[in-house]
Amino acid sequence: MAQALAGGDDCRALSLAQQLQQETITAINAGRVPGAFQEHLGSTVGDLVSRIQCVLPAKPHDNGKHKGKQKKKHEGDD
Repeated sequence: MAQALAGGDDCRALSLAQQLQQETITAINAGRVPGAFQEHLGSTVGDLVSRIQCVLPAKPHDNGKHKGKQKKKHEGDD
């Protein structure tokens, strides 16, 4: 996750953080995390997830101008 963030891959980092969050919840629910640490661990991982922003690049919008469409030439338009 840290490598993804350092490399500028925020979306990958967010995905990894969300996976960590799910694994943390699973571990807590399975009783693999001592009760004294559950709340702090859960909130810390949740905070980590909330701090990572994944912004997908906007797709260029050309209103169909460059999709190979050509105006049809009507008879008599020569």
